[in-house]
Amino acid sequence: MPDIRLEPPPERPRLPEFPAVVEPAIRDIPDPGPAPGQAEPMVCERAVAPTSEELLSRVVPVLTADDRVRTALDGRRYALLGASALTDDKDRATPAILILAHDYTGGRTLEITLDDGAPPTVVGMVESSARPGLSDAEIERAVTLARAHPEVARRATADCVPMVLLTSDVAEGDEHHGHRRAYVGFGPPDERLPRVRVVVDLGEERVLGAGGDGDE
Repeated sequence: MPDIRLEPPPERPRLPEFPAVVEPAIRDIPDPGPAPGQAEPMVCERAVAPTSEELLSRVVPVLTADDRVRTALDGRRYALLGASALTDDKDRATPAILILAHDYTGGRTLEITLDDGAPPTVVGMVESSARPGLSDAEIERAVTLARAHPEVARRATADCVPMVLLTSDVAEGDEHHGHRRAYVGFGPPDERLPRVRVVVDLGEERVLGAGGDGDE
């Protein structure tokens, strides 16, 4: 076969670049000022915000003594999910604390606001449609209930670690609608799928069912 060689295409001149046009023309631009001197580092102390556990321990006696909170939660199974200091309102005269409480019996979340005075006082309580994430105590309880299930005890080996997620709510009319449920899976940390998984109803404190790889 003969050697075929193609000649390179001819070089073409590049299109000229037109200079920028500023109308009106810029005039009387001041000379740059002197170079800044050596900057001195600014020393500041970072404010340490109280943890959720610290805030809860401080306000729980106030919550249990407030008539509105007691009326809403007395005789019901509930959990205090967490507390946080409200710092988003600069016009607030007194620091405030927001408490999230979940009423398992009624399937509702309550937002309780306190003025963080001396002592703190409850100033508001509303029912929220939000579904807050699981608290540390709920995660621990869900794992404990799941490990006690016979299917988990049989299929989860010693190297399996738990993974806990809050499940989505089911449609209205379903027997589990409004229940706070946790998905708990157990599997080795180097495997993508859990070997066994269960759903835990935190309100009723029971395992609803168990499954594993290959289950529908």
